Amino acid sequence: MPRVSVLMTTYNGAAFIARSIDSVLAQTWRDFELIVVDDASTDGTPEILGACRDSRLRVIRQEQNWGIVRARNVGFAVASGELVAALDHDDLSHPERLRRQVSWLDSNPDVVLLGTEVSLDSGGRQHIPDHPAAVDPLALRWLLLTDNPLTWSSVMFRADAVRRLGTFLRPEFELADDFDFYHRLLAIGEIARLNDVLTTYRFHAASASSHNAARLDDNAARVLAAAYAPWLGEDAAAAAALAVRHWLNRQPPRDAGTLDRLGDILQRLLAGFCASGNPGSAAPDRIAGLAGDTWWRTVRSAIRAGSPWLLGRRDAFPALRSGMRPSPRDIVVSAAVGWARAGFGRR
Repeated sequence: MPRVSVLMTTYNGAAFIARSIDSVLAQTWRDFELIVVDDASTDGTPEILGACRDSRLRVIRQEQNWGIVRARNVGFAVASGELVAALDHDDLSHPERLRRQVSWLDSNPDVVLLGTEVSLDSGGRQHIPDHPAAVDPLALRWLLLTDNPLTWSSVMFRADAVRRLGTFLRPEFELADDFDFYHRLLAIGEIARLNDVLTTYRFHAASASSHNAARLDDNAARVLAAAYAPWLGEDAAAAAALAVRHWLNRQPPRDAGTLDRLGDILQRLLAGFCASGNPGSAAPDRIAGLAGDTWWRTVRSAIRAGSPWLLGRRDAFPALRSGMRPSPRDIVVSAAVGWARAGFGRR
């Protein structure tokens, strides 16, 4: 039985899947199986899979298209490895990925899921995603309330943790099923992320998230609403919708009312998290620093979008102000960009 099961699902992935499979077969860690669930592809995907003769590849062909979540669940059900690594059919694993993740998880038994930093590839142009650099379990437990700091194709998790959870991925959260999975796993153990780029996420117009942004946002908001409910009560659903729009999707708030609402939400989340007894709540200064970073990023986006007068709102929330440490240069440049855009908008 292999130590690692690599789980890949595909639907009409002929343009991408050969390179993704090759990136797995070229791993320096050799003790793995690659399970590919073909969700009833109608293009050349079956032929590409059939041409691969590597004994580590196991193909499951579904006769009907049931969607990515059910396909992933089918793959997990037959996985034999104690560790499961995810990879979408259009993404790439760097050669050392599996070896590095196995070694790290062996040394950190309290961590049930480990991601890696990723490089985003859009038409051959690559960059690191705009997410906080903090990657330890404390940071990620907090950041999952205001962001999605993990990329599905980079994660490796313990199969026994999923069995303790009872359900792998939930179809009712499709497109945000990974985000839902991370939040549910926090009840089982810790989540971490390696700081090294070991995965390439290939962004393209045919990706499922590109065509279903509204559904993705709605399901992500449902995940956050459940997480917010203990601290925000009946305000949780509305707060989650704002969080998805302005924190996960990076849309700048356009008025003082929206910005203040986001500040109030963040301050209440900070207070609730630090009083909850969660792992990490014993380090309130650290969490306050992360919350302050999110608050400044929110204020900065509003300023740079053409509302420089909102700079004065940055000190409106004392609990967030103490952890906010923008550099003088960042403040000056942000204000200059904002005034330039404000002036251009009046022409």
